[in-house]
Amino acid sequence: MDEFEFDGTRIAYLRQGEDGPPVLMLHNAGSSHLIWMPQLTALARNHRVYALDLPGYGSSDRPAAGYTLERYTELVREFVIRHELSGIGLVGNCLGAAISLTLARREPGLVRAVVAINPLTENTAMHGDLGLAARVTRGLPEFGARVLGGWHTPQWFARTTIRTWFSSGRAYRECPYVTPLAAGFPARALVGLVRDLDSFAALDDWPDRDALPPVCTIWGTENRILSAAAGRTVNAALRPERAEWLDGCGHVAMLERAPEVTAIVTEFFAAHLSPAVPAPVAAERWTAPTAHGHACGTD
Repeated sequence: MDEFEFDGTRIAYLRQGEDGPPVLMLHNAGSSHLIWMPQLTALARNHRVYALDLPGYGSSDRPAAGYTLERYTELVREFVIRHELSGIGLVGNCLGAAISLTLARREPGLVRAVVAINPLTENTAMHGDLGLAARVTRGLPEFGARVLGGWHTPQWFARTTIRTWFSSGRAYRECPYVTPLAAGFPARALVGLVRDLDSFAALDDWPDRDALPPVCTIWGTENRILSAAAGRTVNAALRPERAEWLDGCGHVAMLERAPEVTAIVTEFFAAHLSPAVPAPVAAERWTAPTAHGHACGTD
Protein backbone atom coordinates (compact mmCIF):
# COMPACT_ATOMS: atom_id res chain seq x y z
CA MET A 1 0.00 0.00 0.00
CA ASP A 2 1.00 3.59 -0.54
CA GLU A 3 1.23 6.13 2.28
CA PHE A 4 0.84 9.83 2.94
CA GLU A 5 1.23 11.83 6.12
CA PHE A 6 -1.44 14.00 7.69
CA ASP A 7 -0.29 16.15 10.59
CA GLY A 8 2.22 13.56 11.76
CA THR A 9 -0.10 10.57 11.23
CA ARG A 10 0.81 8.00 8.58
CA ILE A 11 -2.20 7.12 6.42
CA ALA A 12 -2.13 4.00 4.25
CA TYR A 13 -4.12 3.75 1.05
CA LEU A 14 -4.56 1.41 -1.88
CA ARG A 15 -4.59 2.72 -5.43
CA GLN A 16 -5.86 0.93 -8.54
CA GLY A 17 -6.47 2.14 -12.09
CA GLU A 18 -4.36 4.52 -14.14
CA ASP A 19 -6.87 6.54 -16.16
CA GLY A 20 -10.21 8.24 -15.76
CA PRO A 21 -11.87 10.47 -13.17
CA PRO A 22 -10.76 9.86 -9.58
CA VAL A 23 -12.78 7.96 -6.98
CA LEU A 24 -12.06 7.85 -3.25
CA MET A 25 -13.50 5.09 -1.04
CA LEU A 26 -13.96 5.49 2.73
CA HIS A 27 -14.80 2.61 5.06
CA ASN A 28 -16.95 2.37 8.19
CA ALA A 29 -15.63 2.38 11.75
CA GLY A 30 -14.06 -0.93 12.75
CA SER A 31 -13.05 -1.95 9.22
CA SER A 32 -10.53 -0.90 6.55
CA HIS A 33 -10.11 -0.55 2.80
CA LEU A 34 -10.77 -4.31 2.57
CA ILE A 35 -14.53 -3.81 2.50
CA TRP A 36 -14.17 -2.29 -0.98
CA MET A 37 -12.25 -5.15 -2.59
CA PRO A 38 -15.30 -6.42 -4.54
CA GLN A 39 -15.76 -2.96 -6.10
CA LEU A 40 -12.16 -1.89 -6.65
CA THR A 41 -11.44 -3.95 -9.75
CA ALA A 42 -14.65 -2.94 -11.50
CA LEU A 43 -14.21 0.76 -10.76
CA ALA A 44 -10.52 0.71 -11.71
CA ARG A 45 -11.44 -0.08 -15.32
CA ASN A 46 -12.61 3.50 -15.85
CA HIS A 47 -11.30 5.40 -12.82
CA ARG A 48 -8.29 6.11 -10.68
CA VAL A 49 -9.45 4.56 -7.44
CA TYR A 50 -8.10 5.28 -3.96
CA ALA A 51 -9.22 3.36 -0.86
CA LEU A 52 -8.01 4.78 2.46
CA ASP A 53 -7.42 3.15 5.82
CA LEU A 54 -8.67 5.82 8.21
CA PRO A 55 -6.55 6.52 11.32
CA GLY A 56 -6.90 3.74 13.87
CA TYR A 57 -7.70 1.08 11.29
CA GLY A 58 -6.00 -1.23 8.81
CA SER A 59 -2.40 -0.29 8.06
CA SER A 60 -2.68 3.36 9.10
CA ASP A 61 -1.27 4.80 12.31
CA ARG A 62 -3.31 4.65 15.51
CA PRO A 63 -2.91 8.05 17.13
CA ALA A 64 -3.94 8.75 20.71
CA ALA A 65 -6.67 11.22 19.70
CA GLY A 66 -8.39 12.88 16.74
CA TYR A 67 -11.21 10.40 16.07
CA THR A 68 -13.79 13.05 15.23
CA LEU A 69 -15.82 13.94 12.16
CA GLU A 70 -13.97 17.24 11.89
CA ARG A 71 -10.56 15.57 11.96
CA TYR A 72 -11.51 12.86 9.48
CA THR A 73 -12.98 15.41 7.08
CA GLU A 74 -9.86 17.58 7.21
CA LEU A 75 -7.72 14.51 6.55
CA VAL A 76 -9.72 13.54 3.46
CA ARG A 77 -9.76 17.14 2.22
CA GLU A 78 -5.98 17.25 2.55
CA PHE A 79 -5.65 13.93 0.70
CA VAL A 80 -7.82 15.18 -2.18
CA ILE A 81 -5.96 18.48 -2.49
CA ARG A 82 -2.48 17.01 -2.14
CA HIS A 83 -3.18 14.40 -4.82
CA GLU A 84 -4.87 16.99 -7.09
CA LEU A 85 -8.13 15.04 -7.24
CA SER A 86 -10.54 17.94 -7.75
CA GLY A 87 -13.83 16.78 -9.25
CA ILE A 88 -13.62 13.49 -7.37
CA GLY A 89 -16.30 10.89 -6.74
CA LEU A 90 -16.65 9.87 -3.10
CA VAL A 91 -18.12 6.59 -1.92
CA GLY A 92 -18.36 5.80 1.77
CA ASN A 93 -20.06 3.48 4.21
CA CYS A 94 -21.39 4.66 7.60
CA LEU A 95 -18.59 6.88 8.97
CA GLY A 96 -17.13 7.03 5.46
CA ALA A 97 -20.48 8.23 4.11
CA ALA A 98 -20.66 10.91 6.80
CA ILE A 99 -17.18 12.14 5.91
CA SER A 100 -18.07 12.14 2.21
CA LEU A 101 -21.26 14.14 2.69
CA THR A 102 -19.57 16.58 5.05
CA LEU A 103 -16.73 17.24 2.61
CA ALA A 104 -19.17 17.64 -0.29
CA ARG A 105 -21.15 20.11 1.79
CA ARG A 106 -18.13 22.15 2.80
CA GLU A 107 -16.15 21.97 -0.43
CA PRO A 108 -18.58 21.37 -3.32
CA GLY A 109 -15.94 22.60 -5.74
CA LEU A 110 -13.81 19.55 -4.95
CA VAL A 111 -16.49 16.87 -5.19
CA ARG A 112 -18.43 15.91 -8.29
CA ALA A 113 -20.63 13.09 -6.93
CA VAL A 114 -21.20 11.12 -3.73
CA VAL A 115 -22.42 7.59 -3.05
CA ALA A 116 -23.40 7.44 0.62
CA ILE A 117 -24.01 3.91 1.89
CA ASN A 118 -25.78 3.69 5.28
CA PRO A 119 -24.81 7.26 6.21
CA LEU A 120 -23.98 7.77 9.88
CA THR A 121 -25.88 10.65 11.45
CA GLU A 122 -26.77 11.23 15.08
CA ASN A 123 -30.32 10.08 14.38
CA THR A 124 -29.43 6.91 12.46
CA ALA A 125 -26.89 5.99 15.14
CA MET A 126 -29.07 6.62 18.20
CA HIS A 127 -31.90 4.52 16.75
CA GLY A 128 -29.58 1.60 15.93
CA ASP A 129 -27.26 -0.65 17.92
CA LEU A 130 -24.58 2.02 17.83
CA GLY A 131 -26.87 4.12 19.99
CA LEU A 132 -26.45 1.75 22.94
CA ALA A 133 -22.66 2.05 22.80
CA ALA A 134 -23.05 5.81 22.49
CA ARG A 135 -25.28 6.08 25.56
CA VAL A 136 -22.85 4.07 27.68
CA THR A 137 -19.68 5.76 26.42
CA ARG A 138 -21.05 9.30 26.44
CA GLY A 139 -21.87 8.87 30.12
CA LEU A 140 -18.32 7.95 31.09
CA PRO A 141 -16.14 10.54 32.81
CA GLU A 142 -13.06 11.59 30.86
CA PHE A 143 -10.82 9.31 32.91
CA GLY A 144 -13.05 6.30 32.23
CA ALA A 145 -13.10 7.06 28.50
CA ARG A 146 -9.29 7.20 28.47
CA VAL A 147 -9.05 3.85 30.26
CA LEU A 148 -11.51 2.23 27.85
CA GLY A 149 -9.74 3.85 24.92
CA GLY A 150 -6.46 2.22 25.89
CA TRP A 151 -7.89 -1.22 25.24
CA HIS A 152 -7.07 -3.02 21.96
CA THR A 153 -10.14 -4.90 20.81
CA PRO A 154 -9.32 -8.64 20.71
CA GLN A 155 -10.18 -10.87 17.79
CA TRP A 156 -13.26 -12.37 19.49
CA PHE A 157 -14.71 -8.89 20.04
CA ALA A 158 -13.93 -7.85 16.47
CA ARG A 159 -15.57 -11.00 15.08
CA THR A 160 -18.65 -10.48 17.24
CA THR A 161 -18.91 -6.90 16.02
CA ILE A 162 -18.43 -7.88 12.38
CA ARG A 163 -21.17 -10.52 12.69
CA THR A 164 -23.66 -7.74 13.49
CA TRP A 165 -22.80 -6.04 10.21
CA PHE A 166 -24.41 -8.87 8.22
CA SER A 167 -28.07 -9.70 7.89
CA SER A 168 -27.48 -13.45 8.28
CA GLY A 169 -24.97 -15.93 9.65
CA ARG A 170 -24.57 -17.36 6.17
CA ALA A 171 -23.54 -14.01 4.68
CA TYR A 172 -21.05 -13.57 7.51
CA ARG A 173 -19.54 -17.05 7.10
CA GLU A 174 -19.23 -16.71 3.34
CA CYS A 175 -17.43 -13.35 3.44
CA PRO A 176 -13.70 -13.90 2.71
CA TYR A 177 -12.68 -10.66 4.44
CA VAL A 178 -13.88 -11.43 7.97
CA THR A 179 -10.58 -12.94 9.13
CA PRO A 180 -8.33 -10.02 8.09
CA LEU A 181 -10.90 -7.50 9.35
CA ALA A 182 -11.00 -9.27 12.72
CA ALA A 183 -7.42 -8.29 13.60
CA GLY A 184 -8.94 -5.70 15.93
CA PHE A 185 -8.34 -1.99 16.44
CA PRO A 186 -7.72 0.40 19.34
CA ALA A 187 -10.94 0.99 21.25
CA ARG A 188 -10.16 4.72 21.38
CA ALA A 189 -11.10 4.95 17.69
CA LEU A 190 -14.67 3.83 18.42
CA VAL A 191 -14.83 5.65 21.77
CA GLY A 192 -13.80 8.88 20.06
CA LEU A 193 -16.45 8.38 17.39
CA VAL A 194 -19.40 7.78 19.71
CA ARG A 195 -18.38 10.61 22.03
CA ASP A 196 -18.39 12.90 18.98
CA LEU A 197 -21.88 11.94 17.77
CA ASP A 198 -23.19 15.45 18.39
CA SER A 199 -21.08 16.52 15.42
CA PHE A 200 -23.03 14.14 13.17
CA ALA A 201 -26.34 15.87 13.97
CA ALA A 202 -25.70 18.33 11.13
CA LEU A 203 -26.15 15.43 8.70
CA ASP A 204 -29.77 15.05 9.80
CA ASP A 205 -30.53 18.53 8.45
CA TRP A 206 -30.07 19.62 4.82
CA PRO A 207 -31.29 23.19 4.23
CA ASP A 208 -28.47 23.55 1.71
CA ARG A 209 -29.29 20.44 -0.37
CA ASP A 210 -29.49 22.35 -3.66
CA ALA A 211 -25.84 23.38 -3.31
CA LEU A 212 -24.63 19.77 -3.13
CA PRO A 213 -23.26 17.69 -5.99
CA PRO A 214 -25.39 14.69 -7.05
CA VAL A 215 -25.86 12.16 -4.24
CA CYS A 216 -26.84 8.49 -4.34
CA THR A 217 -27.80 6.76 -1.09
CA ILE A 218 -27.82 3.00 -0.50
CA TRP A 219 -29.38 1.46 2.60
CA GLY A 220 -29.55 -2.13 3.78
CA THR A 221 -33.05 -2.53 5.20
CA GLU A 222 -31.81 -5.04 7.81
CA ASN A 223 -29.05 -2.77 9.10
CA ARG A 224 -28.70 -3.28 12.87
CA ILE A 225 -25.84 -0.84 13.50
CA LEU A 226 -27.69 2.17 12.10
CA SER A 227 -31.44 2.55 11.74
CA ALA A 228 -32.68 2.21 8.17
CA ALA A 229 -36.01 3.69 9.33
CA ALA A 230 -34.15 6.79 10.54
CA GLY A 231 -32.31 6.66 7.21
CA ARG A 232 -35.62 7.29 5.43
CA THR A 233 -35.98 10.48 7.45
CA VAL A 234 -32.46 11.51 6.43
CA ASN A 235 -33.29 10.77 2.79
CA ALA A 236 -36.42 12.91 2.99
CA ALA A 237 -34.25 15.89 3.97
CA LEU A 238 -31.28 15.05 1.76
CA ARG A 239 -33.38 14.30 -1.34
CA PRO A 240 -30.72 12.19 -3.10
CA GLU A 241 -30.82 11.99 -6.85
CA ARG A 242 -30.87 8.21 -6.54
CA ALA A 243 -31.96 6.20 -3.49
CA GLU A 244 -31.54 2.43 -3.26
CA TRP A 245 -33.00 0.17 -0.56
CA LEU A 246 -31.56 -3.35 -0.50
CA ASP A 247 -34.01 -5.73 1.16
CA GLY A 248 -32.52 -8.39 3.42
CA CYS A 249 -29.17 -6.60 3.58
CA GLY A 250 -27.24 -5.33 6.59
CA HIS A 251 -24.54 -2.77 7.34
CA VAL A 252 -21.93 -3.83 4.78
CA ALA A 253 -23.88 -3.92 1.55
CA MET A 254 -20.67 -3.71 -0.49
CA LEU A 255 -19.74 -7.16 0.86
CA GLU A 256 -23.14 -8.77 1.34
CA ARG A 257 -24.62 -7.62 -1.97
CA ALA A 258 -21.43 -6.89 -3.88
CA PRO A 259 -22.71 -7.23 -7.48
CA GLU A 260 -25.67 -4.92 -6.88
CA VAL A 261 -23.64 -2.28 -5.06
CA THR A 262 -20.91 -2.42 -7.72
CA ALA A 263 -23.51 -1.89 -10.45
CA ILE A 264 -25.15 1.04 -8.63
CA VAL A 265 -21.86 2.80 -7.93
CA THR A 266 -20.54 2.17 -11.45
CA GLU A 267 -23.71 3.49 -13.09
CA PHE A 268 -23.91 6.56 -10.87
CA PHE A 269 -20.32 7.55 -11.45
CA ALA A 270 -20.59 6.84 -15.19
CA ALA A 271 -23.38 9.42 -15.29
CA HIS A 272 -21.70 12.03 -13.12
CA LEU A 273 -17.93 11.61 -13.37
CA SER A 274 -17.66 11.49 -17.13
CA PRO A 275 -15.23 14.09 -18.53
CA ALA A 276 -18.17 15.40 -20.55
CA VAL A 277 -20.01 16.32 -17.35
CA PRO A 278 -19.10 19.88 -16.25
CA ALA A 279 -17.05 20.03 -13.08
CA PRO A 280 -18.77 21.64 -10.08
CA VAL A 281 -18.22 25.33 -9.47
CA ALA A 282 -16.50 26.14 -6.19
CA ALA A 283 -18.89 27.64 -3.67
CA GLU A 284 -18.43 29.51 -0.44
CA ARG A 285 -17.21 27.29 2.38
CA TRP A 286 -20.05 25.81 4.44
CA THR A 287 -20.31 25.88 8.22
CA ALA A 288 -22.57 23.84 10.47
CA PRO A 289 -26.24 24.81 10.79
CA THR A 290 -27.41 26.42 13.96
CA ALA A 291 -30.04 24.83 16.15
CA HIS A 292 -32.64 26.59 13.98
CA GLY A 293 -31.40 24.81 10.88
CA HIS A 294 -29.72 27.72 9.12
CA ALA A 295 -26.07 27.98 8.21
CA CYS A 296 -23.95 29.87 10.69
CA GLY A 297 -22.24 31.75 7.90
CA THR A 298 -19.38 31.45 5.44
CA ASP A 299 -15.78 32.51 5.49
